[in-house]
Amino acid sequence: MAALDTSRLNGGQKLALKYFFVAIVLFGAQVLFGLLAGLQYVAPETLHQVLPFSITRIVHINAMVVWLLYGFIGSVYWLLEDESG
Repeated sequence: MAALDTSRLNGGQKLALKYFFVAIVLFGAQVLFGLLAGLQYVAPETLHQVLPFSITRIVHINAMVVWLLYGFIGSVYWLLEDESG
């Protein structure tokens, strides 16, 4: 996979890449906390003292909402700069 040549990107598209990076990190956190919540749902005593199920579930759902928003904002920055020339 070739790296993206950022020298040809304008300011808005460079900003969009930062939003996309944060969205990917948050997606990974969502998957991680989703797997952890699933494990805690099946085996309720798993990491209960460190991270209760209610907190794991909230972080899982909030990470989904935030990564979607960051992805949409990054897409808007990318497309506005791309379409406006």
